[in-house]
Amino acid sequence: MKRLVSRTLCALAGAGIAVVAAAPPAAAADDSFQLAAGSASAYGTYRLMMSIPENPVPPVAVDGTLALNQRNRCAVVQIAYNGPADGLEWRTLTHLCGRGKTNFQGRADYLWGGFLPRLRLCAGRTVAQAEQGDRCDVHVPASQS
Repeated sequence: MKRLVSRTLCALAGAGIAVVAAAPPAAAADDSFQLAAGSASAYGTYRLMMSIPENPVPPVAVDGTLALNQRNRCAVVQIAYNGPADGLEWRTLTHLCGRGKTNFQGRADYLWGGFLPRLRLCAGRTVAQAEQGDRCDVHVPASQS
């Protein structure tokens, strides 16, 4: 395909026809995220998935790493989904207690309006306390900013 385009442009230029090439976009949409809450941090990327009718998959995949640097603390990474009555609910993708690092993957559907789901990192003394969402950092994808 590249050769065909290249040959066509050369032929047009050789025939005296001005060729105006479209410049590539200055910057692609940023699909990465970085979160920090207390002594926890999470980073990773969003990916859009393709699906076939025989094997449907949620269209959004999230890959990342959760790290925690404090012994007596826990952290959770959660992804938003559409709840009842157009509300926003949070589903836990991964959790970690104590010092360490873990990789995670998750899949989700678009939110109402076709938006990418938000991610949040929350910290607490226990997983249950972290999941309550009192001490969090939320990532809003660029398409929603």
